[in-house]
Amino acid sequence: MNFFLTFLGLLWCVVSIVILATLLTWRERAATPPARSWRLLAVVLPAAALLLGSVLWTLLHVMLLWGPGAALAAR
Repeated sequence: MNFFLTFLGLLWCVVSIVILATLLTWRERAATPPARSWRLLAVVLPAAALLLGSVLWTLLHVMLLWGPGAALAAR
């Protein structure tokens, strides 16, 4: 079970990075500088905060899953 949850966590981290890269590319393809600024402030920064927060949350829980006290908590 630990391996499956670790795989899911790492998969989520990779997917989050791909989504963030896609958002940054989408921002750069705006036609005008004001449109790029609007995309950055309205979409990219809030989405990046959510994605990076979820990556940190996932990595924390994967570390807790494999920590020394995890075997005691599973009993």
